[in-house]
Amino acid sequence: MTDRAVSSNLGLVLLLALTVVGAGAVVGIGGTAFEDIQHQTSVDRTEHAMTLLDAEAAVVGLGGADTRTVRLGRTTSGDYATDADTGWLRIAHTNYTANETETIYNASLGSVTYRTGGTTVAYQGGGVWRQQNGGTSMVSPPEFHYRGTTLTLPVLRVRSNDAATGETTATVSQDGELTRIYPTEVATDTDGVGAPYDVANPDGSIRQYDNPVRNGTVSVTVHSEYYRGWAEYFRTRTTGTVTVDDANRTATVVLETTGQVGAFQLPAKNEGVAVRGIGSGHSVTEFETSIKKDSGTFNNLWASFYIEEGDRAYEAVVEVPNGIGNNYCNGGTPGSETLAMDIYYHDAGTPEGVQMWSNDSIPSDSGPVQLACDGGDTVIEIDFTSTGQTFTYGGSNVDDDTAIDWDDRNASASVKPDPTTFDHSSDGEPRNYDYGDTQNLRILTRHYFAEFDSDFDLRVSHGPGNRGTTQIDTSASGGTLRYDTAGGGSFITYLHVTENNVTVELN
Repeated sequence: MTDRAVSSNLGLVLLLALTVVGAGAVVGIGGTAFEDIQHQTSVDRTEHAMTLLDAEAAVVGLGGADTRTVRLGRTTSGDYATDADTGWLRIAHTNYTANETETIYNASLGSVTYRTGGTTVAYQGGGVWRQQNGGTSMVSPPEFHYRGTTLTLPVLRVRSNDAATGETTATVSQDGELTRIYPTEVATDTDGVGAPYDVANPDGSIRQYDNPVRNGTVSVTVHSEYYRGWAEYFRTRTTGTVTVDDANRTATVVLETTGQVGAFQLPAKNEGVAVRGIGSGHSVTEFETSIKKDSGTFNNLWASFYIEEGDRAYEAVVEVPNGIGNNYCNGGTPGSETLAMDIYYHDAGTPEGVQMWSNDSIPSDSGPVQLACDGGDTVIEIDFTSTGQTFTYGGSNVDDDTAIDWDDRNASASVKPDPTTFDHSSDGEPRNYDYGDTQNLRILTRHYFAEFDSDFDLRVSHGPGNRGTTQIDTSASGGTLRYDTAGGGSFITYLHVTENNVTVELN
């Protein structure tokens, strides 16, 4: 009886002990879970409040209102703060030919942050970011708008320092007038603290930033605690080159300019016009040129535009017959002579030979390919996008007077070229061509330009020999080249940048 009583009491004690331990464990686990839920709720609420702050700051910063107020709510374990000196944004334009970099803009961004435990929710650069467990995610996007080939970048800067805990309200106010950075008649840069000043050229004139942006690349670099979030956003908005520098905590996106669109001066011999970001397919809309005689001889002159990129080569060359170049505008008989013009194309990566198109009976006084007079000097005028000049497939007339050595590519007027197919979806293509078929200059120009990638140099050459600099007045020669630009998010044609300063007062 005694043993059973002792055993019963011992069992009761053990049961009570297990109950106490279990209850303590439940309370401990439940308390941790409750704290986690409370923390997550606080962060979620703050994200919502920061998103509202983002929207109101945009209204104020972009000039829609002078002041807006946002209730951020009560903090439990975290603190709100504003800092005018956190992060910076830099925009630079690197010239394609000279490899010189012009810093268009460079200034601090500032931020509004809420920090609790290991989590930060921040408003910066017109976006809201969340940093937690070593990673960064975007809550709402920054003010970086990329459409087609246009980048619009209103730089929203926080220009105040403040802090608050408990029930917090943010008052957003304009801090000065909107400043236009690009385009602008007067260039702006920074003196290290964000104040713009005029940038003078060596001759004392003031640089002008205007659209379209020509040559080279435009880069946007952000230095920030949230740089990885910026990098991911750059990747989603563009297909430009995005790089991350962990050591310097920066994210950079580089966009290529679409190069020369519009009027150009004739480059020096064997130099070129930069074609950047040309659209796929038959994207050339206008290509005209005027080549003016200089003090040297114009007899037997030939002039060409050519492209050599990788395995592909193209050349269009016109020849002025001997005897009419010098006296054409001084006692000659315009219209009594004819010009010759050839067009060549070859892709070494295909089994097809050189495609040759020719016309050796082009009237010299009229039409898309002709001679004209300017102050007594002879001018060669060519409209490469005219339908009024036709060419025949097969053969050539200009012989060896070309910039590219077509003999090395097995071009021969005595050998009939293989049939070829133009297989784009513009200008009546796909279409097959056999020896003796004809086609106009516009379609030939648009088709062969479309055979190259989005970036190439359209070079010029002329002869005979090396006397081109005395035969052609490059300063009075030039042309117009227009084309539809490529999409895909890696090119830039138009840049719009403004600086928009706000203060955020925390109460």
